[in-house]
Amino acid sequence: MEDFPLNFYDRLKPWLFSQIAAELRSASRILDLGCGDCKLVGWLAETYGKNTIGVDISNLVFPAEGNGTRCVRADAQSLNNFLAKETIDAVVLFWSLHEMAHPLAVLQEAKRVLRPLGEILIVEFPRGSLAQRLWNEAYYSIGELADMLKKAGFWRPEVKPIAHRQLTWAKGFKLSPPEKGK
Repeated sequence: MEDFPLNFYDRLKPWLFSQIAAELRSASRILDLGCGDCKLVGWLAETYGKNTIGVDISNLVFPAEGNGTRCVRADAQSLNNFLAKETIDAVVLFWSLHEMAHPLAVLQEAKRVLRPLGEILIVEFPRGSLAQRLWNEAYYSIGELADMLKKAGFWRPEVKPIAHRQLTWAKGFKLSPPEKGK
């Protein structure tokens, strides 16, 4: 493995934020699951005028709502309390899927709240990465992440390594429901 500086991931964040914004450029409403301190939520709203909702189960202090942002303390596998219908254009999980107790249930819930042809984007640490050496957490292989997206019902899942194979970029889409009578 290459020798990366210990602040490798912090140094990548600005580039990753801009890559996420480019990927989700056509989305008006974005849901960030496992948002932590809501930094990505605020950045997307401030920089690109996106209507963003962050969801995290932790006890972090969220920033004040405004400028198209909202951060909610909730479980990502049950979003009914504030998202009862399919109204989200894109869902992002930034460095958070490995933290979820039931990741498949979270992905299924993400699919439920997406509009037809809405996109899910996952940026995650892969197994065997610098992150695993630094924090000794369990991360998914590319194959495991692709399988989870397929099991959750996402169409055309793509999973690939980025940033010198130190991150995984995964995405998929929700198919439109079949028309009634067909």
